[in-house]
Amino acid sequence: MPKSLMVNPAEVRKSGSLELGSIPVNTYAKTLTDELAAGTLSPETAMRMFRDMVVIREFEMMLDSIKKTQEYNGVAYNHAGPAHLSAGQEAAAVGQCLHLNVHDHIFGSHRSHGEVIAKGLRAVQDLCGADLNAVMESYWDGATLKVVESDSTAIDAVTLGKLSTTAEEERGVEFLLYGLLAEIWARETGFNKGMGGSMHVFFTPFGVFPNNALVGGSADIATGAALYKKVQQAEGITIANIGDASLGCGPVWEAMGFASMGQLQRLWDDSFRGGLPVVFNFMNNFYGMGGQPIGETMGIDRIARVGAGVNPDKMHAECVDGNNPLAVAEAYSRKMELMRDGRGPVLLEVQCYRQTGHSPSDQSSYREREEIEMWRSVDPLIEFGGQLVDAGVASESDLDAVKQYAVDKVTKVARLAADESLSPRMVLGPHTGVATMMWNNEIDEELPGLKHDTDVLIPQEDCPRLRITGKKARSGIAADGSVLKGTKAITYG
Repeated sequence: MPKSLMVNPAEVRKSGSLELGSIPVNTYAKTLTDELAAGTLSPETAMRMFRDMVVIREFEMMLDSIKKTQEYNGVAYNHAGPAHLSAGQEAAAVGQCLHLNVHDHIFGSHRSHGEVIAKGLRAVQDLCGADLNAVMESYWDGATLKVVESDSTAIDAVTLGKLSTTAEEERGVEFLLYGLLAEIWARETGFNKGMGGSMHVFFTPFGVFPNNALVGGSADIATGAALYKKVQQAEGITIANIGDASLGCGPVWEAMGFASMGQLQRLWDDSFRGGLPVVFNFMNNFYGMGGQPIGETMGIDRIARVGAGVNPDKMHAECVDGNNPLAVAEAYSRKMELMRDGRGPVLLEVQCYRQTGHSPSDQSSYREREEIEMWRSVDPLIEFGGQLVDAGVASESDLDAVKQYAVDKVTKVARLAADESLSPRMVLGPHTGVATMMWNNEIDEELPGLKHDTDVLIPQEDCPRLRITGKKARSGIAADGSVLKGTKAITYG
C-alpha cells in the first residue's frame, strides 16, 4: 500500500488542547424485570445464566476442596498441580458469553476456568444437534466422551425452573466439565491429553483458545487472531481475558498499540479497512500477584482510563459492573456492534472480586477480612438469584435445585477424572505425550526447508545444534533407571 500521510507543519504546530472526553463507568441501570419486560431476555435464558454461574462456582470450590483437603463430596484425590480460582467472578464470565457463538474466540489467563466453562456451556447450547455429537464423538476418536458415557448414572434431560434441557445437552455439559477437569489433572483423556493443564487448557471446537500462564500473554495472541479474522474476513471477534495487573506488562501495551494502528483505518484498502475485532477484557479483581494495581502499584484510578491514551476513540473504553451478568452482557452487545462496523479495538474494564486467594495456598493476609465479607454479601450468585426470584422467574426451591444440579455434575466428573482405570495419567517418553502434541511425521513437499537438501545452508550432519542434541538421551532415563541431568537429556525447555 502507498504511504500517503502528509505531515503538514502548519497543522501540527497549531496551538490548542486535546479534548479526551468522558469514559462511561457502571452506567447500566436496568433490572432483570426490565429486561424481561422489554423482551431482550427470556426467562429461560435468565435461568440458564444462573445455572452457568452456579456450575462455575461449584467447579472452582471442588478444586479448592481437593487442594486443601484432598477430598470433595466423597471423591478422594491429591492434586499437586496449580489451581488459580475465580470464585466471585462468575457473572463476568457468563455475561461475556451470552452473545458469543463458536466463531467468537476467547483467550484466557492462568485464572480462566470460569471463562472456559462459560464459553463451553454457551457452545454446547448452540451446537446441540448433529454438530455437537460430531464434535464429541470425533475428538480424540471419542476417548473423552467414552469416559463420560461409561458412568452408570444416566444422562437425562433436566428441568430447572423455567429452564429445560435435552439429554444431548446434558451429555455436552458433562463432556465439557470432564474434559476440562481431566486436563487439569493431567489425564490422557483431557482435552489436550493433560499437556496443557490448568493454565493452558483449550478446546477450539467450542471457540476456547489457549489460556496463558504469562501475565497478559493472551493480549498479543488475541490481537494476532483478530488480524487473521480481518485479513481472511472470517466470522467472529476475539477476546483477551487478562487481569488488572497485566496493565503493567509491556506486551499488553504493544497489543493495544498494534490493534489501534492508524493505518487500519486510513491506509488499508477499502475491503479491509477498519479496526481489529478484538476486546481487551480486563477482569479487574483489584489484586495482582504483587499488590493492588489501583492505588498502589499504578497511578490510575480506573483501568478504562488508559483507553484515552491509545487512540482518539479511547478504544471505546468502558468500566462495567462485573458483579452483574446483565450489565456485562449489555456492554458486549453494544461493543460487538462496533466491531462488526470495523470500529475496534475495544477496552472493557470488568469489575469483579475473587473471593479466594491468588491460589488455595494464599491466606489473603494482605487484605482485610471486612473487605472480603463486604464482597461476599454482594456475591453475584446471591444478587442474580435474588433478581430471578423478584422477577418471578424462579423460586428459592428452584435456585436450590440448580445448586444441587451443579453438585451432582461436578461430583460425577470428579469421580471419573480421579479414577485412573478410566482416566489414565498422561504418558511421557519417546513418541508419546508431548511429542504427539507438538510434531507429526507428515511432510508437505511444497513447504521449503522440510525436505529438499537445497533449502538448507549446511548439511544436516554438520549442524552444530543437531550435533549437540544428538548426543543427548530423548527419554531422560539412563540405562540403570536413574534420571539424567539436563546436560545429558533433551528437556522440555
